[in-house]
Amino acid sequence: MVLLCIGLNAALQRRVGLEDLRVGAVNRATDSSVGIGGKGQGAYVAALRLARGVGGGAQPRLAMLLGSGPEGDQVASLLAAQAGGAGGPGAQDALWQRVASRCRVCTTLVDSRSGDATEIVEPSGRVEPEEWEALLRAVREEVGGGAAGCAVMGTTPPGVPEDGYTQLLRAACDRGTRVLVDSVVGVGAALAAAAERGCQTVVKLNAREVLSLAGLPAPGGSESAVAADPTTVARAALAWARSQPAAICVCSVCWTDGPFPGGVVDVHSGRRWAVQRQSALRGAVVSPIGAGDSTAAGTLHMWCRLEDAAAAACVPVDSSRTVAEAFAYGMAVGAASCLTSSNADFDMADVRSIHEAMEVSELPPLI
Repeated sequence: MVLLCIGLNAALQRRVGLEDLRVGAVNRATDSSVGIGGKGQGAYVAALRLARGVGGGAQPRLAMLLGSGPEGDQVASLLAAQAGGAGGPGAQDALWQRVASRCRVCTTLVDSRSGDATEIVEPSGRVEPEEWEALLRAVREEVGGGAAGCAVMGTTPPGVPEDGYTQLLRAACDRGTRVLVDSVVGVGAALAAAAERGCQTVVKLNAREVLSLAGLPAPGGSESAVAADPTTVARAALAWARSQPAAICVCSVCWTDGPFPGGVVDVHSGRRWAVQRQSALRGAVVSPIGAGDSTAAGTLHMWCRLEDAAAAACVPVDSSRTVAEAFAYGMAVGAASCLTSSNADFDMADVRSIHEAMEVSELPPLI
C-alpha cells in the first residue's frame, strides 16, 4: 500500500538565521543552510522518517513536478538520499516528473530573538501540458487507486489544470483511502473528487487560513506572539466546511496556531477538541518552517494506523475522536521539527517525548 504525498510546487529551500532582522538595513547572517522545499516534499520527508522510525504501514511516495537547473538537481539529490535511507524508490521514482522550467528557490529568514520566520517565495515556472500528462499517467500506473492515504499539499504552479488535484485524486484514490487536504488552493474541487471516490477526508490548515476561507479577519500581530480565538476559528471551520457542496465527505477540520493550542471540529456532529502540549519543548525553536508539513504527515500516518488497528481487531472506533488523537500525534511531529534547522527533520525521541505531553480535551459541541 502507498501513502501518497502530492507536492506539485517543489523548491530549493534556503534558510538564513539572523539575530535581529531589520528591514532597510544591513543584516549579517549567523548561519545558513540549503534543503528541500515545498509542502508536499516536506510531508514526504516527514512520512519517510515516520515509516523508518515506527515501522510498518504504507510506503510513502511523492508525486511531484520538479523544475530543471542545478536547483532542481539538488532537490532531486536531497530527496533521493532521504528515500534511499528508508528503502524508497530513490531518484528514479516514476512519480518525480521533471519539467523544463527552472526550479524555484524559497528563502526563509529566521529571527532567533523572536522566533519569527519571514519567507521569500519565488514564482514557479510554467508546466507544459505534456509534462502534466506524464505525471498523471505515472500516478495511474504506479498507484492506480491503491493509496491507503493521500496528502494534498500546497499550491500548484502555472500550467497545472484548475482541476489538477481532482485528476490526481481520481487516479490515486478509491473508497477507503484517507485524504488529508493541506491547501487553500482548489480545496472545493479536491473535496469533490474525494467524495466522488468515496474517501474519508480531513482538512488541515492553520488558524489564520481557516479564518481567511471563512471570510473573517485574522488577528493582528505575529503568529508566534498572538493567538487566534479558538471558538471563532472552530465556528469558522464548521461554517466553511458545511458550505461546501462536497462537505458530506469531510470528517473534520484540524488547525494549528503556531505555539498555541490547536483544534479539531467534527463537521457532521459539531463535536470539537482542543489539542495542546502540557510541557515546554526541550530547547528553543530553531526554525518553524516545515512544521505544518510535518504535522500533516504525522496526522495522516497516525490516522491510518489507528483506523487500521481498530479494523484488524474488529473493535468499534470513535472516528471523530480518532482524528483528534491522530492530530495530536501530528502536532507532536510538527513541534519536534521546530527543534532542527532543516524542513521536516526531527528526532523520533523528541516526537515520543512531546506526544506523551499532548492533551486532547473535548469541548462543548457547536450546533
